[in-house]
Amino acid sequence: MAGEAPRGLRPLIAMLLAGMSVLAGTPAAAEVSASDEWEIAVFLCTPATYGCHKRGATVKQKRALRTFLESRPEVSGVRFVDRASAYESFRRDFAGNRTLLKAVRAKDLPESFRLRVKTGADRDRVRDAAVRRPGVSDAIDQAELSADEQEAGSPVWNMSVFLCGKDSLLSPCLSGRGKAKGRAATLKEKKAVVAEIERTPGVEEYVFEDQATAYRNFAEAYAGNQALVNATKVSDMPESYRLRMRPEADWNAASRRLARLPGVSQVINDRCVAARLKLIAEYGRRDLPDSKVCAPRR
Repeated sequence: MAGEAPRGLRPLIAMLLAGMSVLAGTPAAAEVSASDEWEIAVFLCTPATYGCHKRGATVKQKRALRTFLESRPEVSGVRFVDRASAYESFRRDFAGNRTLLKAVRAKDLPESFRLRVKTGADRDRVRDAAVRRPGVSDAIDQAELSADEQEAGSPVWNMSVFLCGKDSLLSPCLSGRGKAKGRAATLKEKKAVVAEIERTPGVEEYVFEDQATAYRNFAEAYAGNQALVNATKVSDMPESYRLRMRPEADWNAASRRLARLPGVSQVINDRCVAARLKLIAEYGRRDLPDSKVCAPRR
């Protein structure tokens, strides 16, 4: 079929989509309504930014960019965020993560322009035009990285332990598993995962999610994108264990411990996901490792 992902990639894509849509019991981010409530962040080059050839945005480039952005008919407002303001906000947002605060200095954060876009305007067009301008490293539409508030009464599974599936290309499924290499998680591996979950501090409750349940949740989350749902099969969906963690528990230590088990392809917790999305949407940092982003709260 034209436009269909290669067979080996389909389980990986499905796993990522399942994690985004079901992890915290919220609608998928793709279904968030874009409006002028959400800004587009246009991040400027720094010498350390990948793709900027070790050069920061010049004063001339900044002036030309502001003029260009303010002239766009789709844009209703433009504001500039300097490095000092970004760093002050960063330290406030991540006050509980001392590891991350030590890893990021003021000079590590890019300056940016924040755009308000008129309701109904083509946001992709604005973003794509901005990212092509000299001195720009990235442009992020915050509407695409934001999810609706969780509906009252929805279950909250705030950690997902994804199991290896058939034909998985993820490295944990291809090494350290002996004869199970490249195969779906075995019964023995699943029993070991359950045993580890049950002795992991901070786990309040957990459930097993089979492929049929994963597909049903996926189809509900992406009901507005029928082409995507139709292109995805039940067999593409990953099996997983969904965990509810106590707020005071060390979620990230639990994630790391579970991720080391044979038969586990990936572990995602929503505290780490939220921190990474915040770093991308507000501070233009995609490159920081999980060991910094997902460090335990202090």
